[in-house]
Order: sequence, then structure tokens, then C-alpha cells
Amino acid sequence: MASLVTEDLFRTMLAERSGLPADGLWVQAHMVPRDFGVSWPLTVPEADAVLTKLHDRLRQVLPIPLAHSVGSGSGASPGRRYTYLAEITDRYQRCDTRRILQRIHQCGTTPLRPAFGNEIYDPRSERGWGARPSATRDSEGKPNWAWWQGVREAGPRPLHRMPDPYAGEGGPPVDRALTLRGDQTSYREALTVAVREDPRQIDCWAHLGSNAFDRADTEKEALSDALGYYQTAVAVAELSLPGAFTGVLAWSDLDNRPFHRAMHGLGLTWWRLGEMEKAAAVFRNSLWTNPDDNQGIRYLIGQVQAGVL
Repeated sequence: MASLVTEDLFRTMLAERSGLPADGLWVQAHMVPRDFGVSWPLTVPEADAVLTKLHDRLRQVLPIPLAHSVGSGSGASPGRRYTYLAEITDRYQRCDTRRILQRIHQCGTTPLRPAFGNEIYDPRSERGWGARPSATRDSEGKPNWAWWQGVREAGPRPLHRMPDPYAGEGGPPVDRALTLRGDQTSYREALTVAVREDPRQIDCWAHLGSNAFDRADTEKEALSDALGYYQTAVAVAELSLPGAFTGVLAWSDLDNRPFHRAMHGLGLTWWRLGEMEKAAAVFRNSLWTNPDDNQGIRYLIGQVQAGVL
């Protein structure tokens, strides 16, 4: 390594550490003297210290969420509303997640919509799990129902639909990628190209996360990669939610499934990383927004809350 670090070399080093293209880091490198009280060229220790701080800054979670606010006047506290990613963690795993969200926000976000017919989810109807669901172990495991009391007490809530997750011309990019699944390299490349061209492709982010999660036993960085993909998918989906979202996103509505897949994967990944509180918060979101629990989260959340690895 050079004994002194010029601005151009520093920009290259920041690109290598962050995974971002060097051409997009001109401003960050140019502002180093002003932001950190140093001057070019930097010594190697100075460069390393500044790189660490800048890398951390690039990963800082954006406010809750970009388009809205969740305040004391919202009338809904955590546990009776969706808990945003920024309330669960203060750092994204990927350095580009923050930029992606800002880019989408600047171009304009698409809010979720009422379900067809303005339907209501009533936990006390036949659709619900009843006043005292059985906690007996079954073929899937032992269900935990502590969350269900809060859902019942909340009473009827409006059903919503996420924006069309496959908007655009042609078939869904995730479907085109899935045709290449026999060749994992081509499959991942197709998903990566899809999110690069349109970062709103929540399902492609979620499939990238699933693919990385499946490789975690054999590849050292795969679990970290999965975390980054799933966080980005969830954060992008959150841009369509209103502040203090208290409604229901039923799995039965196909437009909601990519978001639920992303939440499920994020919870599993944090669980495997030993981040129990974060995993539990994500699983509570899943159960709050989809009390029908088509993904079997009720079998997982009790283990997470008990600290079972």
C-alpha cells in the first residue's frame, strides 16, 4: 500500500470497501478534508480511519420512513402497528441501500391501496384463530399464540394491497430469472440485473436473499449478503406504507407476497446471526400484517423470543 493516499486512490479504496462504483463517490472523497479536518494526501492511518467512518455513514438507516413520520400523535404504539426497519436497526448491511431508497423516493413512491371491495379483517370472525387457539405441538412444531391476543384486541382492521410488484413491460423479471435457476450463476446475475435496472423489484431482492441464505453453510459471506438483500427488499416495500401503518396485508393478495417473503427471510437471517430481538421484531411484523400466518411464523417466534439458536 502507498505510504500516502491521494484523493483518487482514496476514492478507489472507498469503492472497494463499500461495493459502490468509484465514479459515484466523487463527492464523498472530495469532502473528506472539510468533513474530517485532514488534508490531501492522507497518511495510511488517516485514510483507514476516514474510510471506516465513511463506510459507517453510508450504511446509516434513513429516518422512519422517508415519506412519513411516526410520532406520538399517531395513536398507535409499536405492537399495534407495523414497526419500521429504522426502529429495529440503525445500520443497513449494504452501502447502496440508503442510496436506492433516496433514488426511489426522489422519483416518487407508490402508496399501497385498499383491498378490493374495501374489505375488513375481523379477528373475531370465522377467519380468525378463535379465542383460545390450541398450543399443542403438531406436525409443524409448537405454535406460539402470545401475539394473537394483541391482534384480537385490536379488532377489525382494513385490508390493503401493496403496489403491483411486477409493474413494467413484459413478464415479471423474477419469473425470467427463475427459468435460469438450473445455472445458479446465471440465475443470480439475472436477479442482480433486474434490481440494478429497477430497484423496486422487491421479489428479486428477496430471491437474491434466499439464494444467499441457502449458501450460508458453505460460503463465509453469504449470510451477510442475505441480510443486505432482505433489508433492501423490506426497506423498499416500506416506502409504500403510510406512517403508523395499522392495517393488514393478507397473503391471499398476490401483490403482498413479495413483501411477506422478504420479511420472513429477514427474520430468519437475523435469527441465524443471533440477533434475536431484531428477528422477533420482524416476525411480529409478519404476524401483525398477516394474522392468517400462511408462512408458519407462529412456530418460529416463540423459539426466537426464548433465545433458541
